Amino acid sequence: MTNDDRPHFRVTVPTDVNEVRLSIDGGNSWVQATPGVAGSWEYIWPTDLADGQYTLTVEATDKAGNTVTKTIDFAVDTTLSVPVIVLDSADDTGIQGDNMTNRTQPTFNLQHIDDDAVRVTVSVEHGGVTTTFDATKGVGGWTFTPPTSWGAGDYTLSVSVEDKAGNTSHSASLTVTVDTQIAINNIELVNDSGIPDDNLTNNVRPHFQVKVPTDVNEVRLSIDGGKTWFNATQSATPGVWDYTWLVDVGEGKHTLTVEATDKAGNQTTQKLDFTIDTTLSVPTLSLDSADDSGIAGDNITNVKTPGFTLNNIDTDVSRVIVEVMHNGIKQEVPLVQTGGQWRFAPTSDWVDGDYILTVKVEDRAGNVKQSAPLTVTVDTHIAIDRIELVNDSGIPDDNLTNEARPHFQVTVPADVNV
Repeated sequence: MTNDDRPHFRVTVPTDVNEVRLSIDGGNSWVQATPGVAGSWEYIWPTDLADGQYTLTVEATDKAGNTVTKTIDFAVDTTLSVPVIVLDSADDTGIQGDNMTNRTQPTFNLQHIDDDAVRVTVSVEHGGVTTTFDATKGVGGWTFTPPTSWGAGDYTLSVSVEDKAGNTSHSASLTVTVDTQIAINNIELVNDSGIPDDNLTNNVRPHFQVKVPTDVNEVRLSIDGGKTWFNATQSATPGVWDYTWLVDVGEGKHTLTVEATDKAGNQTTQKLDFTIDTTLSVPTLSLDSADDSGIAGDNITNVKTPGFTLNNIDTDVSRVIVEVMHNGIKQEVPLVQTGGQWRFAPTSDWVDGDYILTVKVEDRAGNVKQSAPLTVTVDTHIAIDRIELVNDSGIPDDNLTNEARPHFQVTVPADVNV
């Protein structure tokens, strides 16, 4: 068998042979061999022979006129199909046909391997190193599976085939990526209100942003333990995915589950606890009864540093401020809870006059409420402007009277009540 379509024959005969003829058409036509060294005759076919099976007939004649013939079967085979290597579909995890897999020992199918192939090898290049392996022929055809596990990275494979005639053929290269790793780098509640990064929000339609490796091609979110899933949308920035809830999420604590899948089919999940808080009580402010001097409940006091009690302050408040307005000047005083109570008292004496107080509270979720204003009057002065003996008789204003029941008139400020 030869892959040379102009075969070269050498015939060895006794030295007294003086003619050697060859025929490949059963003796219909003959060609003359050329003598070489003693007893050796040569002939190279001058025209191309088509692929196929042939029978060569050799006729030798010696000087005495004796003639003998001998035949030999030979084949001309100049063709060999170009092989193809493909990743087995069962191991092409993730997106079919993208030649990415999370299998560390994937199987490859070798196609277009001719039946007369005697050697089939697979060369694998990875990290600048090329290793050649023998392929395996089974019932379903030729396959290749790496004998040891591959690490993550790119592998370039090619197939080489040799047949019985010595023809060789090589496939186009196939690059396959092994990817067994996936991660969720970060989950952020974008509209986290109030204190940053505490995963509390007063927005009933929370917006989440998920950061993942750039080869992730699907991100899903669930807040009911995986019963229902919603697909996030990939942003213009690679590796960043967003989803804003389309319906109102109920008040209270929730657990967000994020599932990410990459092109190789790797999958991972990560959870984030968050809280929806849209409610905050309206605070109240009252003058301490001990400092509400005079008539109780009239918010008039002669105490220059009166105390105030704040009520309806929720336990999750993060900021409490008392705003005091006096003579057009506003002062804001941040408070700290002491002894389990919220109280306010000015740090210096207030002068007489009206003071308008308002309480503002903010909770960890960023909800804000404000009390109704409370007006308190500080009054530390009193006087008797005039005392008159009304029925002063005789000389006026000498405080002498002949009236046994004198009548007095007292003039005082308008706020005197006794």
